Amino acid sequence: MILIILFADILLFVFGALLLPTKALRIGGGTLGCLILLGAALLMIGNDNWHWGMVQVTTTKTTKIASVSPSRQLDLLVYQPLKHSSMERVYAYRLPTSNRQHHTVADLKTTNRISLQNTATPTLVTKTTSWRYRPGIWRWLFSDTGKHHEVIKTENTFVLPRSWETLSVRQSKWLAQAADDQIRSAKHTLAGTVAQIVAEQRLANPSLTDDQLQAIKQRATRAATTQAQQQLPQLKAKLIAQAKAQPVE
Repeated sequence: MILIILFADILLFVFGALLLPTKALRIGGGTLGCLILLGAALLMIGNDNWHWGMVQVTTTKTTKIASVSPSRQLDLLVYQPLKHSSMERVYAYRLPTSNRQHHTVADLKTTNRISLQNTATPTLVTKTTSWRYRPGIWRWLFSDTGKHHEVIKTENTFVLPRSWETLSVRQSKWLAQAADDQIRSAKHTLAGTVAQIVAEQRLANPSLTDDQLQAIKQRATRAATTQAQQQLPQLKAKLIAQAKAQPVE
């Protein structure tokens, strides 16, 4: 409505100053139009620069998220640094019901932080603070300006269980490759250990049947697998430490 008033005031000023029949009417009409025009312009300037007629409103949205790591053994939040900075980052996450990755917005109005807590459910808490028009005459005046939800700032807080890790994209790729290499090495070691145990049992007792040898192989496989699983937490911690020591980008 303020734009309509401004346009109407321009017409009133021109019509009043030039087209009214008498000088007194032209002066009066022109003065009235000028005053209203200046008032409308002042309202627009005050609204644009000092947010006259507006109030700050903060809304909070909580979204459940899931790890972007393909491994169930590792819960991971991944980020990409911006402008070669360790402070400005875009974080990648996904929703529990989808494999598609989502990203935080990269702009000066958005800040991100991580909060590790004693929780079992990872969430993203987004607080958005924006300018909103006060109800009544202000909203009526500026109904056609298109600036009813101007964002002031957005604060993203990743509330994560303490078991989660945070790595850069490059570090996460290094970790994935290192984990694959470790799995291949572990499988090769397990197969070699089991084969050695079976060979030793066959050498110690040549009369063992194939079924007995198969049972020995199964027991040796279970024992080696259990031992490897017991060593998994230490191995996981070692790989994560090595990944964090890699360049961020």
